[in-house]
Amino acid sequence: MKIALNLLILLILASTLVSATDFYVKSVPIKKDIFSDEAAEFNITITNFLGISDVFTVSAFDPSWNLLTNQILVPADSSKSFVLKINPGSEVPLGIHAINVKFKSSQIGEFMNKVFTINIRPYDPVFGIYRPSIQFSANIDKEVDPRKKIPIEIYLRNRNALDIGELEIEIESTLFQDKVTTTLGPLEEKRTEYLYKIDELQEPGLFSLDVKLLVKDVVISQSTQTYEVIGYSTIIQDRESKSFLFKTTETITLENLGNSKKTKKVNLAMSWLKRMLTNSDPKSTTVGKSLEWDITLNSQELRTIIVTTNYRRPIFLLIIIFISLILYYIYRSPIIITKEAFAESQNDEGLEHLKIRLFVKNRTRKIVDRIGIIDRIPSIAQLLKSKKLGTIHPEKITPHEKKGTIIKWNIESLEPFEERIITYEIKSRLKIIGNLSLPEVRIKFMDGNKERIIYSNRVMVSN
Repeated sequence: MKIALNLLILLILASTLVSATDFYVKSVPIKKDIFSDEAAEFNITITNFLGISDVFTVSAFDPSWNLLTNQILVPADSSKSFVLKINPGSEVPLGIHAINVKFKSSQIGEFMNKVFTINIRPYDPVFGIYRPSIQFSANIDKEVDPRKKIPIEIYLRNRNALDIGELEIEIESTLFQDKVTTTLGPLEEKRTEYLYKIDELQEPGLFSLDVKLLVKDVVISQSTQTYEVIGYSTIIQDRESKSFLFKTTETITLENLGNSKKTKKVNLAMSWLKRMLTNSDPKSTTVGKSLEWDITLNSQELRTIIVTTNYRRPIFLLIIIFISLILYYIYRSPIIITKEAFAESQNDEGLEHLKIRLFVKNRTRKIVDRIGIIDRIPSIAQLLKSKKLGTIHPEKITPHEKKGTIIKWNIESLEPFEERIITYEIKSRLKIIGNLSLPEVRIKFMDGNKERIIYSNRVMVSN
């Protein structure tokens, strides 16, 4: 018997063809001599050399042996120890057995085999002749939505004629726990679904589910699985607009009702003129004809965008310009006078003979009376008398020692939009080389009951 057992162990060890280089499994026996209703216990340490967490599946090659631990989650670059319980099936005979157990990585697919030696002693102190043999499984969705109830399906099948009576199912998870009492008659089979509610705002992540099947406080079978709580984001958006005195403030409110972070793109279309007058907090970016924001909201976070469009400055500026124009038209001079001069004759020696024109115009719709025009000829030149028809002759010519010659014209009145042209000629006493500056013309007139004085432009003549 011992020789056959040793040969079996050697054959099993030789059959391990895949070496797990990214993890290592170490076992230390705790309880390997058992009765047929007991479970052998071994202290297992799995070392994960990967840089990410890994779930290891534990299974026996011989289906007549039940492992009370199915899956183990081991964090990255760390080790995790647990107690592996191996339960013999009802058909397993008494004696020493070599159990080949496979430890498989779900991340890389590699596996490692371990052989456990178990001695079944010939007595069942709890259940007598028949020991419970129950096919047991617990299933949960790999991904669960925290907004919905989580279904867990429990499957039980009594493999023998033992009337088990009451049995207890212990459901344990980080997010919920429960104990269920049920019955299982001889050869009975049942499938039951249990629903559990968790916090809707539960953060996304990976969690474990441990389900145990107990008869008379003895663990008959156990199932360990992992499931993932998925993330979701429900962002609601609200807008409120207020206007007062050419200023509009729009408040955009965003709220994330989900359990995970999400970035929301907000778009506000407006004309280029409105964009020029708009400021926002937070700052926006211009994309085409719209303002855009990328707003990132954590779970249950509320943020606001304040968009302010201010028409006050341009409107107030237009009002000021309009009032200024009105005041300008009200208070501007009704008479305008322009002076121009050009050479009648010149040669290489310089300027000698100039013709000067004065343009006097009434630019209003009312008559302007008592208009007096005074011009001055520099001392270097003298006035040439003219008797041309149509020319307004001076009212008075006054020589002045320092100021030159002062000429005065009087116009009784100017009709609305009427223009008069005064022309006279001067001759220089000397040849003028370079520029000659002619002073502005002074004009005095009655604007209603008020006397006003305005001046023309200065004239520069060059040869």
